Amino acid sequence: MLINKKIMFNFGMMMGVIISMSSNNWFSVWMGLELSLMCFIPIMSAKNKLNSESCIKYFIIQSLSSSIMMMGVIMMSMKSDDKLMLMLAIMLKLGMPPFHTWALSIIEGMNYYSILIFITLMKMIPFQMLSYMNTNLALFTTLGLMVGSISGLNQNSIKKLILYSSIFNMSLIISCISSYMIWMNYFWLYFISMIMFNSIIMKMGINFINQMMFNNYSNLTKIMCWVSLLSMGGFPPTLTFYSKFLVLKHLNSINNHIIMVMIIISSLIVMFFYMRMIFLSIMFFHDLPKWLIMIKAKFYSSMVMSLILFTTAFFNLKSF
Repeated sequence: MLINKKIMFNFGMMMGVIISMSSNNWFSVWMGLELSLMCFIPIMSAKNKLNSESCIKYFIIQSLSSSIMMMGVIMMSMKSDDKLMLMLAIMLKLGMPPFHTWALSIIEGMNYYSILIFITLMKMIPFQMLSYMNTNLALFTTLGLMVGSISGLNQNSIKKLILYSSIFNMSLIISCISSYMIWMNYFWLYFISMIMFNSIIMKMGINFINQMMFNNYSNLTKIMCWVSLLSMGGFPPTLTFYSKFLVLKHLNSINNHIIMVMIIISSLIVMFFYMRMIFLSIMFFHDLPKWLIMIKAKFYSSMVMSLILFTTAFFNLKSF
C-alpha cells in the first residue's frame, strides 16, 4: 500500500511538471506548480520529527512564495512592465541567494531521494517561468556563484554540500536562461549526474565527508563513486563539463565576459571540494603502505592531467 501511494504521489508530481511546462498562461503554470508541491510534500515526509519539521518549513515557504507570485501576476496584468515581485517570488521558491537560508534549515531533515527531487524536478517549473520573463538576472547569478562555491568549502555535511553545489548550478542555468535549449540541456545533464551521485551515496550510507572510508566496498563501487564525484565537480571530460562549456560558449556569444570569468573561477572552487573528497578516500583511508599510496597518488595525478589534455585537444579539434 505504501509503495502504491509513493507511485501515485510521484505520478502526480510529474503531471504537475508536465502541465506547467506545456502551459501558455500564468494560471496554468501556477496550477501545475501547486500540484507538484502538494505531491512532493508526502514524498518528503517521514516518521522522524526532523523530517516533519522540514516538511512544515518547506510548506510555509512555498505557500508564501506562491501568494507573492499571484500578487506579482496580478501586478503584471495591471502594469505590464512591473516584474519585480514575480521575479522575487520565483527566487524565493528556488532558494537562490539571498533567499537560500530556508533551504539550509530543511536539507538535513530530508533523505537523499527527497533531496534529488528537491534540487532538480522541483526547480524545473520556476526556471521555465524565468525563461518567459526576459529580465536581467545578473545580480542573482553573481550572488549564487559566490555563495554556492565559497560556502561549500567549509562544509563537512554532504547534504549541505549538495545544496551549495545546486545553488552554483542554478546560477549557471540562470546565466543562460535566455537560451531554452542550453539551459534545458544543462538541467538534464545535471539531473543525470545527481541520480548517479545520490545512488552511490545512498548505497554507501555516507552523510559526512570524514566518513569516506571505502575499505568495506568493492573496487567497482569505489570507481563509480570517484566518477560520480568527478562528474558533480564538472571535471573534464564528464557530462557536466560539457554542459558548462556550452554555457560559456553562449555567454561568449552575447559578450557577457564578466559572468564568464566568475563562472570559471567558481567552477574551480566547486571542483576543489569534490576533488577533496576523492583525495580523502585515496590518501587517508587506505590500508596500503605510505610509499605505495604515494605511487598511487602520482598515478591518479597523471590520469587527471591526461584527461585534461584529452578534453582540451578534443574541443580544439571540434572547433576547426
